[in-house]
Amino acid sequence: MGRGGGAIASDVGDFDLYILAQTWAPHFCCRNADRCSTVPWAFSAKHLSLHGLWPGWATPRSGHPSPLNCATKAQLLSEQLPREYVDVAPSFTVWNAKKHVAEVGELAKHEWRKHGTCSGLSPNDYFSEALRALQLLPGDRGTPAILTQNTGGSVGAAELRAQYGRRVALRADKACRLSEVTSCWSKGADGRIGVQVDCPEHVMRGRDNGSCSRLLIGALGQCFADDGKTGHKPGRKRASVTVHQV
Repeated sequence: MGRGGGAIASDVGDFDLYILAQTWAPHFCCRNADRCSTVPWAFSAKHLSLHGLWPGWATPRSGHPSPLNCATKAQLLSEQLPREYVDVAPSFTVWNAKKHVAEVGELAKHEWRKHGTCSGLSPNDYFSEALRALQLLPGDRGTPAILTQNTGGSVGAAELRAQYGRRVALRADKACRLSEVTSCWSKGADGRIGVQVDCPEHVMRGRDNGSCSRLLIGALGQCFADDGKTGHKPGRKRASVTVHQV
């Protein structure tokens, strides 16, 4: 049994679906410059980055959407992650220039402890499944072309949702700046991800801003002024913005 983070005790492998969260790094960097690992020439500057692959429940249990911090004998012993993580999940890695390998970073360790331990998979399989889910999504390794083509501009929320074929959660701040996309996946008989499914209502409630008709797709280094000072209305295009570098 595992217990932690306020979650109810859960058995390893006791979940119904997978939740895949992807972050729009330029937005994250505006709010967390000290933890930003994206540079202008990086893949993550114009593509969604992996936040995490999380075992979840189709119906919340005691108010909790997913099991957390499960007790398991499987340990994260590997010192490096697949090379693709440098591109799609730079915050998971620490690049070792001497060895030319992507070493396991603190975020990867956190994601394994909090979520991966409940999957029933080995650490290597857990991190590989996240990459496989990205490959199954539309676009370049999980990023629809509509985002890369409109970085620094805006897209219609309905148009972006249509790219996925299934219901996804689009998280945005009060000014309708895209911060995260969450997709949901069935759990296969072997405990790995199955096919993409509609995200259940409790995932949508916690991670979707349904009030935005258009979403601003921030470019790296382009940070908008505080909404309260600009009087910006969600879903409407600004006449002008204030930009600063991060």
